[in-house]
Amino acid sequence: MVFKKEIFVGKLTIEYDVNHQSLFNNFETMDSLSTLWSTFFDICRLRLKPQDLPHSNTLLSVTLFVYTVIGMALSMVQFSLPESLLSALVDTGLLVILIGSLLYFAHFRERTTQTLTALAGTNCVLEIIGSPIIFWFEFYEGDMTIPILLLLGLIVWNMVVYAHILRHALSVPFFISGLLTMIIYSLTFSVLSQLIPFAK
Repeated sequence: MVFKKEIFVGKLTIEYDVNHQSLFNNFETMDSLSTLWSTFFDICRLRLKPQDLPHSNTLLSVTLFVYTVIGMALSMVQFSLPESLLSALVDTGLLVILIGSLLYFAHFRERTTQTLTALAGTNCVLEIIGSPIIFWFEFYEGDMTIPILLLLGLIVWNMVVYAHILRHALSVPFFISGLLTMIIYSLTFSVLSQLIPFAK
């Protein structure tokens, strides 16, 4: 016999069995996408927390896949397809390994699914929002002051959201989660820059 538990996030309703595996979503696809976008965007605005997301391995898998695809697409602005694919896969792998290890050693292993979903999902939202800025920065040949400032603002926003998610995932003060965010960013950039030189 399968026991089910319903978890509500806004208008989103997903049923789970005792192992928290997503069984089905009872809303139409477009409504679900809209609800997920709103939920991730509210996390970006610091109005929701990672624990407000459903504990769903299916949602995590989909979110990580979309995160990888968007990362690859944006990387192709500067790099070749093989380099962009490698960069996106390594970036996603580092996200899973670093966050999974951090939560494991902090004894919050049960929070891994929701934390990774929140980080990947909010990054998807911010990358979509920031894609015009990235294209502007890459192809505009005039005064670069405005696109540089906008890009820096987007990076700061991304780091604040990252720290917000880690603060709740690890139950630590914001300045500690902020330090952890900078360390994770530095490690990720260091590994990626070794694999794919950013200066072309």
